[in-house]
Amino acid sequence: KLIGNASSCGNIKDDLEQLEKWEKIWLLKFNESKCKVLHLRFNHNPLNEYTLNNNVLEVSEQEKDLGIIISDTLLWNDQIKQCVTKANQMICWILRNYTLREKSVMLRVYKALIRPHLEYGVQLWNPSPEHGNWSLILSLESVQRRFTRLIDGMGQL
Repeated sequence: KLIGNASSCGNIKDDLEQLEKWEKIWLLKFNESKCKVLHLRFNHNPLNEYTLNNNVLEVSEQEKDLGIIISDTLLWNDQIKQCVTKANQMICWILRNYTLREKSVMLRVYKALIRPHLEYGVQLWNPSPEHGNWSLILSLESVQRRFTRLIDGMGQL
């Protein structure tokens, strides 16, 4: 749940109390060790402590949710590095297992196996050049250049 200002922290505590009541009604327990708090580090966040079932929830600097790494600074460097690493691993797998390097085949392989790794969640973490993210953009483009060199007749581009 996103809280806009520090004066709303009571809302989160109320929500946590509602979760405790829900646990008792449905006889299901939350695993407090898996529940974490991610404080965003801007706008003078007071970094309040939250509890669930009288256990203080662990504060985390970054979390992975639905395959996307979210940090407390909302910088996406780790997410982009992970995307590039997975795409490069997939290129290595393709090198080991595909011997045919025709343009039409490699284009389909790229669209099916490489591009999804580069584009997953891009609407959220899209690096824009006006914020000084050129190194991240170039690392994403290097994956595309690396794969293009594998295609017969395109290696000299």
